Amino acid sequence: MLDDDGVRGIVDDMWRLHLSERTYLDRIYGFTAGQLGAPHIPEGAEVEIKDLARLSIKNVLGLVRDSFTQNLCVTGYKSALAKENAPAWDMWQRNRMDARQAEVHRPAVTYGAAYVVVGQNEYGSVWKTRSPRQLLAVYEDPQVDVWPQYAFEQWVDSTDAHPRWKAILYDDQYIYPLDLGEIPALGTSQYETALAASQYQTLMARSLNITDIGDPIRHGSSYCPVVRFINARDADDLIVGEIEPLIRLQQTLNSVNFDRLIASRFGAHPQKVITGWSGTAAEVLQASARRVWAFEDSDVKVDSFQPASLEQYNSVLEEITHHIAMVAQVSPGSVAGRMVNLSAEALAASEANQQRKLMAKRDSFGESWEQVFRCAAEIEGDTATAEDTSSEVQWRDTEARAFGAIVDGVTKLQAAGVPIEEMIDLIPGVNQQKAQSIKDAIRRGQTNQLVAALQATPLAQMPAAAPKPSPANMPMSNGAVTR
Repeated sequence: MLDDDGVRGIVDDMWRLHLSERTYLDRIYGFTAGQLGAPHIPEGAEVEIKDLARLSIKNVLGLVRDSFTQNLCVTGYKSALAKENAPAWDMWQRNRMDARQAEVHRPAVTYGAAYVVVGQNEYGSVWKTRSPRQLLAVYEDPQVDVWPQYAFEQWVDSTDAHPRWKAILYDDQYIYPLDLGEIPALGTSQYETALAASQYQTLMARSLNITDIGDPIRHGSSYCPVVRFINARDADDLIVGEIEPLIRLQQTLNSVNFDRLIASRFGAHPQKVITGWSGTAAEVLQASARRVWAFEDSDVKVDSFQPASLEQYNSVLEEITHHIAMVAQVSPGSVAGRMVNLSAEALAASEANQQRKLMAKRDSFGESWEQVFRCAAEIEGDTATAEDTSSEVQWRDTEARAFGAIVDGVTKLQAAGVPIEEMIDLIPGVNQQKAQSIKDAIRRGQTNQLVAALQATPLAQMPAAAPKPSPANMPMSNGAVTR
């Protein structure tokens, strides 16, 4: 157990490391939210040009993220031979993770990592979802270690409408509650400084000031109860998100879109040119509204420029958008939105690379979710579940397929002897509750059919029991007959 000086020393070191990461993570957040990426405008530019620069952000990074996260949905937790979910699935439902699992998948895809902190209350284990902007975990060997050595999380506690910075330090035995002080009142220079430094809606105390350290509390786990979710694994770069490699392409897209807005604002309409004549501002405005002009001076000439064409800009924007989809390995329809009247086979072919990438994410996230289940079971005292390594999380199948083809395949498998209740999860659009209801109905129907068949069989048609041999004709091992 750490004393107060030990807690302060570790928190100081982790705080500096966390601040260095926040600069990198805040940039990713800003581009994903469409708050960063406006083209550079030289000093002294007109207000109208600056407004066009802000409007030119054509954000597709959020679509790339959603194309993955919307296809990541855990629907069960059981072993390969089990017909029902494992008892640990009750912890998932109690923590409302059907909806809250997106709070883990979205930051993991965006930044490359996310975390679930397992705690407990009087009802059992409590699962807290945290992004890397809220929590820092340090490992002795990040590529090998499953559990962190220390973890530091912070949040804003708004109890009684008095927001305060709160934090917790975790080690392998205890949690150390920390109070980081009050948030400055609205309008003060400290609050404005904190708001400007935090960037992008998520406040963060940029200066560490531990006002109180609470009593250490045992968390009940054998390890630091923080589970890391990794988007993609690489021996060189352990944390690889989907957004950061696409930022440069997003900036290129915004720059081309800015040029298109300039052309559409100032060159989309024919420009009238008068040479050899100069009038007042009112006369020029009046002349601009006329359809027919007449000038007494024969040297005055009137001409007009052709309107600017936007087709070349549209072609470049479409090419860049498809290039982003290719680099991100997502379906072009997810970011371009022009794939219409496609068959299910063509749609599945366009999503082939995305589905392969989703399989890798499900493998990585699935291992982390299983780790969460085992950690929560250990905290609740369920030794059997904590030691269970055979159960796995079940993912919803979101691959594009024709419904008729799926039904045809299920029918053929049933004819080959595969129980149909084992294939209900393959049908698209069926959630876990509906799938379980269908399975129960099938099993009840099979039981009712068996009972009806037994009741309908007459007694005379029942096979007679074989007569028991008498001692007189029972053969002995040596061929003799008993007397």
